[in-house]
Amino acid sequence: MVAQTVPEPVEVVVQNGAPDGWDVLASLGPLAILVAALIAAFIGWRSMQTQAEANRRTQWWERAEWALDASMSSSMDRRVIGLGVLTLLAESSLAGEEEARILQVASNDSLAQKVTALEGVDAKQPSTRVTGAPEDERVMAGAAKLRVVTDRKIGQQTPEWIVELSRTPV
Repeated sequence: MVAQTVPEPVEVVVQNGAPDGWDVLASLGPLAILVAALIAAFIGWRSMQTQAEANRRTQWWERAEWALDASMSSSMDRRVIGLGVLTLLAESSLAGEEEARILQVASNDSLAQKVTALEGVDAKQPSTRVTGAPEDERVMAGAAKLRVVTDRKIGQQTPEWIVELSRTPV
């Protein structure tokens, strides 16, 4: 018969106390990495949005420069197109109050003949019908449309004669 020896019992110790501070800190490491990654991703996303907005504003201004130049052209057709583009640009969400005020200057230049008639104390409201060439009428109607849009964007009241002139087909 072979003699068997009984192994000594293994002692199992169960701790009910709180873990050491380092153990807790080590277990939070992956969570901290996840939070840092989320913050970095948000900052990157926001930076890309800001850059994209700046690029859109730059393109908006380049278009506005072209349209302002066209609206001052000696060619009546080019002036009408320039004023039409300025009107579209003024309606854009990229055009704030300051941009609308800048574009309003272009409309005022084309409406200068009629505006000077309003400067007199007893001056009558000018007729909305232009007595000059049809090209002049198209330019003034385009300028009136631009003025209506910029006034709305700025929050100003547009004179009724300009509103009526803006209804003229271009």
